[in-house]
Amino acid sequence: MSKSGIIKIGIMVIFAIAVLIWGISFLRGKDIFNKENYYYVVYKDISGLTPSGSVMINGYKIGQVTDIKLYQDSSEYIVAQIMINSKFKVRKGAVAQIYSTDLMGTKAVRILYGSGEDYYMDGDTIPGAIEGDLMEQVNMEILPLKRKAESLIGSIDSAIVMFRAVFNEKTQENLRRTFASLKNTVANLERSTMVVDTLMSSESTRIAHILSNVDSISSALENNKDEISNIIENFSAISDSLAQADIAHTLMQVDTALLQFNEILTAVNKGDGTISQLLHNDTLYMNIENATYHLNRLLRDMHENPKRYVNFSLMDFGKTVYVEDKPDDIKGNDKKSKKKKNED
Repeated sequence: MSKSGIIKIGIMVIFAIAVLIWGISFLRGKDIFNKENYYYVVYKDISGLTPSGSVMINGYKIGQVTDIKLYQDSSEYIVAQIMINSKFKVRKGAVAQIYSTDLMGTKAVRILYGSGEDYYMDGDTIPGAIEGDLMEQVNMEILPLKRKAESLIGSIDSAIVMFRAVFNEKTQENLRRTFASLKNTVANLERSTMVVDTLMSSESTRIAHILSNVDSISSALENNKDEISNIIENFSAISDSLAQADIAHTLMQVDTALLQFNEILTAVNKGDGTISQLLHNDTLYMNIENATYHLNRLLRDMHENPKRYVNFSLMDFGKTVYVEDKPDDIKGNDKKSKKKKNED
């Protein structure tokens, strides 16, 4: 074999070894052509995180977990080594948090950016944190709901007990009677509605006539609204006049006059005064009746014997004067009068 052939075989072997190394590194998540920075994170519990776990920023993979070991052979703390591509800088104040990526519980590390202005250098330690797995989160979310559900179930149970206590056999019977009464009421309403419908159908002509009359009345009111306005204004003027009039003073005067008139009537009823004497004593009436009777006789005699009152002589004898009998009521009051016949 020539020297050039041996060189070619050596180059091929070296290339194959390099490809093998690159492939193994690639399968392990390492890129030998890019520079990586290595950081350390200290946890008390890695919650199932394993080497080759992904390192994410906002859901984008920027590296992986390369190694996990106990801190100085102590079981209290665990140190995880993470590899991040050098083109991604981690600000100070960031946190490397372990979280679950799926329902199966696969763990990964995500970098929560900090607010510092400086960056972590290769080999620095980043603070670690652990997010509860999905089951824990679900349990945390469901726990308040569970408590509320238990409280609600207890309330429902109490309500059911109270419902059973209230709706006993007597109450159920009353409810059945109530529903039966409601059914009868609805039936009565249906019959009433049918009667009303029948009445409306039979009296539709009269109802239309009534509505026509109402329309006529409204039209008349509309046509005579000016006169109605005048009437209302007149009433307003009258009410204003009555408001301005001193009605209270007038009523007081009327009341005073009625009191005085009442006093007069009381005195008359008691027999005090001339008016009372006229009402209660008939002497004046009898005297007036007697005077009227004599005046009537005088007038009758003047009519029958006018010459007696025109021409007369003191020496005239022989004339006879006739005196008529008085009525019985006059005789009772004038005892001196009696039936007689006098000669002059």
